[in-house]
Amino acid sequence: NSQQCNEHNVRSVVHPPERVTTIHTNQSTMATTTVDGQGMWRAWKRGFTSNVRAFKDLIDNAVDAAFDDPLVEETNNNFIGRIDIYPDVYQSTTTGICLQNNCVKSVASLEKVFVVYESSKVDSGADAVGENGVGLKQACAALSDLSFVLVKRANDELSFGVIAESLQLRGGVRLPSFNLVDNGSLYQQLEAHLNTPEYVDVKKCIARYGAIETNDPPNFPNGMKRICEHFQAMNRRYSGHDLFEVIMDRIRHQSSKDDTVEQVDVHHEQKTRVHTLMRDIKKELPKTYLHIPDNLHFRVGKDRLEFKHWPQRLVELSSFTIKVNPNLGWNEGDTFRANDERDDSYELRIFCGFDADRATLPNSRKECTLHLHSRKSGRLICTDADARTKLQLPASGSDYSQGLTVIMDDFKGKLPLNPTKQGVAFAEERRGAVHEENLYQLVGAVVHFYYQTHLKKFKGKTQLMQQVCKFGDWANRDRRRQLKSCQESDLTTYRVTLKKVQRRIRVDNFEVSEGEDTVCLVERTTKSREKKRKTPTNAAAERSNTEPDLPTTKRRRRAAPGALQEAETSSEEIEEMRVPRRKAAKKPPSKREGRKEKNDDEEETITIKKSDYEELVRQKEEIQKKFEDADKMFAPFVEGNKKLKASYTELKAKNTALKSENKGMKAENKELKAEIKELKATKKFVPKKQK
Repeated sequence: NSQQCNEHNVRSVVHPPERVTTIHTNQSTMATTTVDGQGMWRAWKRGFTSNVRAFKDLIDNAVDAAFDDPLVEETNNNFIGRIDIYPDVYQSTTTGICLQNNCVKSVASLEKVFVVYESSKVDSGADAVGENGVGLKQACAALSDLSFVLVKRANDELSFGVIAESLQLRGGVRLPSFNLVDNGSLYQQLEAHLNTPEYVDVKKCIARYGAIETNDPPNFPNGMKRICEHFQAMNRRYSGHDLFEVIMDRIRHQSSKDDTVEQVDVHHEQKTRVHTLMRDIKKELPKTYLHIPDNLHFRVGKDRLEFKHWPQRLVELSSFTIKVNPNLGWNEGDTFRANDERDDSYELRIFCGFDADRATLPNSRKECTLHLHSRKSGRLICTDADARTKLQLPASGSDYSQGLTVIMDDFKGKLPLNPTKQGVAFAEERRGAVHEENLYQLVGAVVHFYYQTHLKKFKGKTQLMQQVCKFGDWANRDRRRQLKSCQESDLTTYRVTLKKVQRRIRVDNFEVSEGEDTVCLVERTTKSREKKRKTPTNAAAERSNTEPDLPTTKRRRRAAPGALQEAETSSEEIEEMRVPRRKAAKKPPSKREGRKEKNDDEEETITIKKSDYEELVRQKEEIQKKFEDADKMFAPFVEGNKKLKASYTELKAKNTALKSENKGMKAENKELKAEIKELKATKKFVPKKQK
């Protein structure tokens, strides 16, 4: 019957006979265990927390295929990567969403792509995000009950595959695929495959794709027509490269329990869900990838995305590079090992900055936020809204807040990721706990140093917050700035060495090189861009590597006093010119022994040109004339001020006399009161009666 035929097809397509091995022994028989395809599909549907996260898994595969790093010499500089996300529309009716991309390398056969939990990118290291062989299948299952995969190769070979819930069996996962040739008879080739009894259920899936409206019956010819139109559009869109396209029909709501069959099929519901998903993707993707190069064109609908979110948003964006050892704990043994250069250590890049927009918005969180990105594309793995506890930093009040943002860039691809790319699987490693502790201890040391360095520029956290908030609308105002990605930007770079402080790691010495693309909280001075922390080690190194002094202007001091005089020589070069020193307030004697105080009456003798000297004399005369004019103009005011001072002195004297007179009257009044009291006591005082 049909069920037996389908089960036979599962074994022949997904689990070939050579893959099923049976070992006979005297005690028992061991064989590979079958996978319940329907149960696997239910698990795939629950793998993501939102539709955007599921769609990101498909985008990861597209980025891996279309990413051609221009900084690598082996890459093809003429290749332009393209990734397009657009709605699947048939006669003005939106039925789903499509993702299409071209590929740097040749695409593997769909029969191999559809093998569950098998990936050609397992040992790719930092090159690829997808490495578990389940991303395509799991993402399609989470987004839709019916998806199609189309492949067009440069040699005119075509492939067509179906990922559908209705094809899954209790005996295994069924993902059928077909190999075709682009010779103008695509409809006939695909129809010949589907007319066989073993692919009757696949034919029903295509008939479902041909039903456009809710009440339309399944239409196989219309579904075949739509699939052939997608293949033809691939030929028109790009040429000369392998192309890969995923078509997801009838996008499911984020929570599948909220949907009924009628809600999924309604036209206006589908259009709203597709446009909502595209809007969320357009908003999330710029901060999802750090290192998308300019030769990778990424479009959502008709809009091209730029992956320059953090350079546009963060103030004082700075870069650190540290070494992380995944096997040996930083506190193991008697020796501090954070600065060890070991073979198994890897480089980790850290970006720190203050998010002015997040600090300005009233309802947003201001605490230290940690973003983890991994692989060469800089894919966002997870975000910690308040990472102060994880980084072992003070988490009380507004410490390490003010919109502080930390980005961990695992560009070497050394962190083990879970299959959905939503976290780090430290448990996969033998010493995963040690790796995790080393990682967050080192990052915490860098964040502590960065925050305290900028906090010292202000009187306190309140003033730092006010200064950060001044850049709240800066990203929208400064449109003339040439933005770059984090990797291509000239950022302020710190080179640090670490030390052990009690149970923590802290920065010991550092060197900083200021970058032109870093927007500073405080305006830079005219000092050199290279700064170095003054430590005994650095000071000794500077004394040993002192360069010979450069030739300077001839200077000598004369003890004799004098005024500015013109030299008697008539040549262009004046040998000596007396410049009186400005007298300064006397300072207390120096505590250092052997230090002599300078005489206030000393003069400097310098060598200048005669023309310059004449210009100085002329400027001096002009200044003196201006002073004389100012004295004449202010003379009446000075005279009036003198008269006011005299009047004030006279009034002050009269006030003093009146005060003394008032004081005498008070004393006389006091005596009279005492006399009246005495008369009352002797009963000789009779007060006058009043009417």
